[in-house]
Amino acid sequence: MSALKVGKIGVCSLLLMVSLGVTACGSDDSSSDDSSESITKAEFVAQANEICAESNKTIDAAEKEAFSGGQPTQADVDSFINDTVLPQVESQINDIEALPVPEGEEDQISAILDAANKALEEGKSDPSSLQGNGDPFAEANKLANAYGMTECGG
Repeated sequence: MSALKVGKIGVCSLLLMVSLGVTACGSDDSSSDDSSESITKAEFVAQANEICAESNKTIDAAEKEAFSGGQPTQADVDSFINDTVLPQVESQINDIEALPVPEGEEDQISAILDAANKALEEGKSDPSSLQGNGDPFAEANKLANAYGMTECGG
């Protein structure tokens, strides 16, 4: 949730998810026998991957615009991380958290989102942790990929 997708200069496309939000996630079924939404793992994974893919497009477009002029300064990189990457990653995590969780999958989803939120907080408190060899999203990416959220896990 990217989080979740960390690469090139820190976060290159997060797991990553945005203009769709949760509006495409609900059901049109108006029957109200059950107050909670039901979703399969495959549906959850597809929706999470769609969220991440949209956000990754936004990050990639911003990256091309921000760094098309040659070698970026450290200030350029910091600005990109703080103004684009971290807000996009946070949106991805929030949008995935808003999805209904498939029955029996709560522990796996919780582990992914907990790892993503922890990495996001680390990135916010120390944006330089997203550059170079460090990757605070490594655990979240690993868990997301293992679950099938490949757009979110890098």
